[in-house]
This record gives sequence, structure tokens and C-alpha cells, in this order.
Amino acid sequence: MNKRFIKEKWYWILTAIVLLGELAVFLIAGEQHTYIGVHDNLDIHITDYKLLKDNHAFFKQAMQMPILGGISRDFLLSEFYLYSLIHALLPTFAAYITGYFLKIIIALVGGYLLGKDILGKEFAEVEWIVVLSSLTYGLLPVYPAFSFSFTSIPLLIYIIRRLENSGEKRYFLYLFFYPMISYFTFFGPFIVGYIMIYLIYRSIKNRRIDLKLLLGSLFLCLGYVLIEYRLFRLIFMSGEPTIRDTMAFSNRDALGILKLVFEGFVYNMFHCEDVHRIVVLPIVIISLIVINAGYIKRGEYRQILKDYINLVFIFILFNSLVYGLQECEIVREAFFALVPPLKGWQFERTIFFNPFLWYLEIALIAIRAVRQRVKAVPPIVVGVTFLVVVGTQTLYNDFYNTIYVNAYRIIKGKESETLSYGEFFSAKLFEEIKADIDYNGEYAVAYGYHPAVLTYNKIATLDACLSHYYQSYKEDFREIIAPALDRSDDAREYFDGWGGRAYIFSPTTESIWLPSRTKEVPDHNLYIDAEAFRKLGGRYVFSRIELDNADDLGLILINSYSEASSPYTIWVYKN
Repeated sequence: MNKRFIKEKWYWILTAIVLLGELAVFLIAGEQHTYIGVHDNLDIHITDYKLLKDNHAFFKQAMQMPILGGISRDFLLSEFYLYSLIHALLPTFAAYITGYFLKIIIALVGGYLLGKDILGKEFAEVEWIVVLSSLTYGLLPVYPAFSFSFTSIPLLIYIIRRLENSGEKRYFLYLFFYPMISYFTFFGPFIVGYIMIYLIYRSIKNRRIDLKLLLGSLFLCLGYVLIEYRLFRLIFMSGEPTIRDTMAFSNRDALGILKLVFEGFVYNMFHCEDVHRIVVLPIVIISLIVINAGYIKRGEYRQILKDYINLVFIFILFNSLVYGLQECEIVREAFFALVPPLKGWQFERTIFFNPFLWYLEIALIAIRAVRQRVKAVPPIVVGVTFLVVVGTQTLYNDFYNTIYVNAYRIIKGKESETLSYGEFFSAKLFEEIKADIDYNGEYAVAYGYHPAVLTYNKIATLDACLSHYYQSYKEDFREIIAPALDRSDDAREYFDGWGGRAYIFSPTTESIWLPSRTKEVPDHNLYIDAEAFRKLGGRYVFSRIELDNADDLGLILINSYSEASSPYTIWVYKN
């Protein structure tokens, strides 16, 4: 590698070092020492993919899956998503790590193509800003199972721009296949809606309908429908109510809605926790003040609404406003009345576009500084945002969490309460349990931990985490956990108002399933209706807690099990 290349393309070398460094950490840590966010990740999507793979069900039709007493395959994620295909081809942990790096590569490719397309001849001077900003955006700790949806937004904009400007047929094809790296219920309706708004704007401006854009949006819609054919089949053909039909929404007054708008603006949702509040938000606000003060001072008022940095900021404000309006009953009910099939759909997910918009602002500010020859600003702005993203602890910052927890173990000489990927699933322990009890596919429940652990280890469950299943099963399962719900208002409101976590509750310990190395609870009774449990097909209780009332429930203790690599002690009961 010659010195000229290093000098001119140092940012690509830095990008490669970052990616190789993170890969080395995950390879060295392995399953047993990699720390991955559990909530809405290991406890649902990653386990669902393994469930599909274990049952050879990715492409199967009319097949029942051994969770929630035997639900339809259609309730699980589409087989045509790229993320799904990775899990179909690779072992689960390897697929997860592959997905982690692919979302970064998607951000890099999309950001590079979009930057080059927009900036033209100017691109060479600011290529380093585009590349490093795209890298930072790709490293954002967003919802892992749908991370491609987040990081592919620049790529989508690039495809639409090229379609509009060139009209080449291949871009229609790209739009058709784009849903493979998107996710309909999180992004699809919003993307189509924003394209329609842009189409209307272009049509009014040019006094004619942009047929290329209209046809492209139709290709995109067709792609979403074909990718998510299972979801559309459930919505329009099943005719059976789901938990989405009875889901309860919070309602706030005007002040509460404004507070939620502010929280969305500053923090986003935890699914897209982009840590912009730490340095990105202050940088953007300061830049907006400086830029617009200049326009006002020069009397260039029209430029305020033409400046791209201002326009992106307005988009951020709009998404934050919609986020708050989800809890305005009048707005929400009016929306569901207009579009009944989307009842229960969370339209506040416009906030999912804000991570891209915040970090787009940083790139635009840095590029503006280059244009104005303010040399110190771009490297500081780009460098600091990168360091904050990599070095801030969040639920889905797997790289940071893996480094931190392993460092804690080495420095302190003891294990933390956080469980690694391997510890959370404890595959060796459950293989030993299944062999000892001669397990043969009987339905079970988990107590004191996520039922996903059982699912991952090929144990059929009556309980599971799933945000979309039939209301009838929710009512059947409720009979099992009624004794716990009757004793806890919080548990009752949580389950009845949502039901996505059809879990065994404790009336004395909130979220008793939360993963931790030690599990100490004040009450060792299991609050279930044993007859309802048997009626629904339940045969085993796999518990992290030794039960005091097993005899009263008609449960027989088979044995307790532990294993050196697992933090669990599991008491197995059979009726």
C-alpha cells in the first residue's frame, strides 16, 4: 500500500480497521462471551428464526409452529427478507453477527452512492465526510432484526433519484426488490406515503404527473405485498380477530402529547436509540441558529425555507409530532376509522426515520463547513459523533456491551449480572435436561426467564413473545395466568392491554422473566390455574425458582438441573 493511497483514501482504511476490529472482538468473544441485547431481540426474533430453521418451516405453508400452543407459520417473519435468508442459511449466532455487519455495509453503500449522486463534481472533496458519516450511521444501535430497514434509507433515496433522473428500467426492478431489506409494518406505509407526497409536489411543480415515479411506487408496493404475503393473508383472509384488535392505547391530554413529542425529538424510541441527544442535537441546534441568523441579517428570508439543513430539521419535527399524536385518541381513532385493516397499527413509527435525518444533518453541516472553508469544524463534528455512537451504552450496542462486560469480568475478577448470548440460551444445559426427562415434544411453560430460551432449545411452549396472534388464544392463555393477574393490577393491565408477552407472571415480582445471573424472589409460589394449563396441553413447567406450591397445583418435581457454563438452575415439574 503506497503512501499516496494512504494519504488520499485514509478514511476507507479507517473504515476497514473499524470493521475488522469489531469483527475480531465478536470472533474472539464467541457465543459464550458476546453480550447481545435481549429485549425484543433474543427473546423474540432471533429465537423465531431458529424455530423456523429447526422445523424446516421458512417456506412451508399451512404449518403449525410449536409456540403459543401451535400457531400458524404465517404469524412469523417472511422468508423473503434478506435477514430471514441469512438465518435460513447460517447457524443462528453466525447469522446474527453477519446481519450486524451487513447493516453497516448497506449504510456505507447507500450513503456513498447517494452522496456521489447528489454532490457530483464536489463529491471528491467531501468523500471522506460521506464515507465516515455513513459508517457512523451504519453503526447506530438500532433494532437488530430490522436494522436493514434503517440503514437502507439512503439506498432507497438514491434509487428513487436515479429512477427520476435517468428513467432506466433497472431502477424499477431495484424498487421491486427493495422490500427484501425493508420491513413493511415498520417502514413500508410511510415510505409509500412519503413518495406519494413527493409525487404530488413534483406533479404540481412540473404541471404533469411524473409517470416514472408513479410506476416506481407501484413496483415498490407490489414488492411489499409479495414479500409480506403471509401478513396480508392474515389481515384480509383469516377473518379472525388478533390481539391487535383489542390492544389498548394510552391517551394523553394536550400537555402530555407535547411532552411525548419532546421526548421523541430528544430521545427517539428505544428501537431506534441513536444517541443523537449527546452531541448531534446540540451541533444541529447551534448550526441552525448560526445559519438562520445569517439569512435574517442579510435579509434573505426566502432562503430559510430553501436551505436543506432547515428542511431536514422540519422533517424531524414532523416525525416527532406524529409520534406524540399516536396517544391523541381523536387522531388515532379517526385514522383507524379511515383505514380499518390497520387497526392497532402504530403510526408513531414515523420516528424511525429520524436517526437517518439526524445523522444526515451532521453530514450536511460538515459539508457546508468545507464549502465555507471552516477547516476545523468537519473533522471535529464527524469524529465526535462517531466516537459517541461507538462509545455509548445502549440496549442494542452489542460491540460496546461485549467490550464493557468482558472488561468488567477481567478487571473485577467476577461475573456481572448481564448474561451473554451463550448463557442466555444455555443450550448444553437444556440438552442434558431433555435427555434426562426423555422429552418428546410436549408443551411446556417457562417461569423466571423468557420462554424463548425453551423455544431456542427445541421445547414446545404455550408461552411466547409475539406481537401478533389470534385473540382467541390470548383468552385461552389468560385462563392459565388468571390467578397472577387477579393479584396484580400492573400485570393485568400489561397483559390485557397488549398481550404480546403471553408469559407466566408473578404478582409479587415485576417482569420476573428478566435475564440475570442470580434470581432471588420473595415468593416461591406459582400462580397459575393448573386445570387450564392441562386443558391447553401443558405438561411441563421449567422454572428457575423452586416452587413451594407444586403439590397444590398437582405438579411433580422431576429434578433440578445445572451445568457449569450456564447461570441457570432449572427445576423441572410435570403434571
